[in-house]
Amino acid sequence: MYLKHTTYKSILLILVVVFALPFLAVAGGFKFKLKNTSKATVTVFYKISKKSGDFKLKSLARLLAGEETTKSVSVNKGDTIAFYGQNPEDETSAIVKKDYESLSKNQVMLIPIVIPEKDNANFETLENLSLQLEHNKVLNFLLKMDSSAANNFALLENNFQNVYPLGTFIFVDTKTNRLLLPPLEPSFWNNKENYLTIQDSLSTMVNTQNGVRGGAQVAYFLGKLCAQFSNTNSVQLNFKGKVSLIRWKPGPTANIYQVFDDNSVKSFLQNCYAQIDNPDQQYQRYRLYFLSSYERIDNLDIYGKKLYSFGSQTDLSISSNPGFKLFSSNLGLVYAKNTDMSNFYSVQNAVLRTKAYDFTALLFNGFKNNVKARIVADAYAHQRQVKDAILGEYENLINYNPNAAHLSLARLTRADSSYSLTPIITTIENLTPYNYMVPDTAKTDVALTYNENITGYNNKVKLFNAHLQQINSLIKQLDQINNDITKLAQAKTDQYGSTNKGSPGLLTEIEVSNTIVRKE
Repeated sequence: MYLKHTTYKSILLILVVVFALPFLAVAGGFKFKLKNTSKATVTVFYKISKKSGDFKLKSLARLLAGEETTKSVSVNKGDTIAFYGQNPEDETSAIVKKDYESLSKNQVMLIPIVIPEKDNANFETLENLSLQLEHNKVLNFLLKMDSSAANNFALLENNFQNVYPLGTFIFVDTKTNRLLLPPLEPSFWNNKENYLTIQDSLSTMVNTQNGVRGGAQVAYFLGKLCAQFSNTNSVQLNFKGKVSLIRWKPGPTANIYQVFDDNSVKSFLQNCYAQIDNPDQQYQRYRLYFLSSYERIDNLDIYGKKLYSFGSQTDLSISSNPGFKLFSSNLGLVYAKNTDMSNFYSVQNAVLRTKAYDFTALLFNGFKNNVKARIVADAYAHQRQVKDAILGEYENLINYNPNAAHLSLARLTRADSSYSLTPIITTIENLTPYNYMVPDTAKTDVALTYNENITGYNNKVKLFNAHLQQINSLIKQLDQINNDITKLAQAKTDQYGSTNKGSPGLLTEIEVSNTIVRKE
């Protein structure tokens, strides 16, 4: 009887095992580590969805803020399980879904209970962002500088801070942008002022999956930004910019006319004159600039943070990061891995545009006047030399006068304060060369004595006539020199006009190349 009962129990056990094997093959008890990351108590639910479409929804645990626990749940092959939490305010956490295949690869599956931020964030498209940037005061100013191309934004990438101060004189070859002399930086006239400051900021969230539209410069600018976050579909951006317009400011003792009277400026101009060989040709390409204003970006900073879509493929371990943040948006649930913002784009003290007073005409007219003054000075020096030579020849004329009784010549001294050559010139105009006397051919003693006197006379005639001829030649030279000095005095002094047509006045600004103001 006992044996029969034992046999019956064995058969029953075998049948149970046989019939249960299919169920054991397709079902499993999986462990889930539940962690409440919110600041309130939550009730955790799970939902098992069958392949047939049926589902089972049950509560699993109640967790305090920051509490974690491990629970086991059976999941059949082909089913999926989803977890979510709900706080007393009926706010629900992000749903975490797992399928059977992913569960079978892990001994314990982490299930963070993360309730998104209350605010429903709205992500802008890149098109809308471009419109916002165009209405930003700073970028609007930059775009107005040159709305047809991206040159100004490209310039920002090659910005430079070490530039010559306003008030610097620069002598430049505009064809090569080469400085012909080391610039003259200001001393006592080193004055400047900020006459306009523009600053603005912008904070937004952007969906980067849309194409960039808008002007060429905005497209270029956003293209540079998108390159920084190309591996994500959304980003948070903070923009801050400040532009200053700075100009040279004359002072009570340092206006432009007083500056030009400074010895260092005069010396610099003389060095400029030394570079000029052909003023008519070089005037077309040489320029003397006085740096008068800078349009400068004081700072242009764009900080950003990459955001990621929260879904079934998200690595849930990221929720343990201190800076992890999950929030809902018009793009669905998105999260940030940390709270830090990265610098996407930054520029400081970039000179965008340089203006200067153009003193080229003043320089070249000064050069002409300088050359003219030098020529006139040389002419007067030559005039004095010729006058001295005429006076010297006239003294010789008196000394070698063969017949003082017949021709009386008045003596003039070099100490004569009037130093006038008019009496000499008048006298010379009325003189003719002496004729030589013919010697006596007789052989008598009287004839010999007479001939000795004739020889002495003829020698004086020869010297007198030579000095007279030299005086006449010098007088002709003096007349030519006097005519040259008269013509130089009557010549125009302002041959070169201003390069700023239609803009009279000495202090007229023009835009110049930024490359010439950069200190090497």
